[in-house]
Amino acid sequence: MMNARRHYPMKSDVREKDDMYILDIDLPGFQKEAIKAYISDGYLTVSATRDKEKEQKRGKTIRRERYSGVYQRSFYVGGNVRQEDIRAVYKHGVLKLEIPKHPTQKAIAENSIEIS
Repeated sequence: MMNARRHYPMKSDVREKDDMYILDIDLPGFQKEAIKAYISDGYLTVSATRDKEKEQKRGKTIRRERYSGVYQRSFYVGGNVRQEDIRAVYKHGVLKLEIPKHPTQKAIAENSIEIS
């Protein structure tokens, strides 16, 4: 049985290509609007929020295993990655981020990466 109070991190895969890194993060059941990605101090941070589903007026919950709240994970990408250089796509519960290896300018602090 899962411990309901324990935080379960985002599962991710990182792949390397000649010109970029590809980061796939499992975020099943999240709405695209609930996912945020940004760069700050050389770290790419991804967060996703899931609100607790409203209780039904009929019946009671016997078991609750789905986590609600905020998931968050950070990855070091270096100080030269700009947010506008990162491509982000959310499809079928997976957030895919393409991060170039050799961006030309320094990171811009605290702006969001557009997720399509």
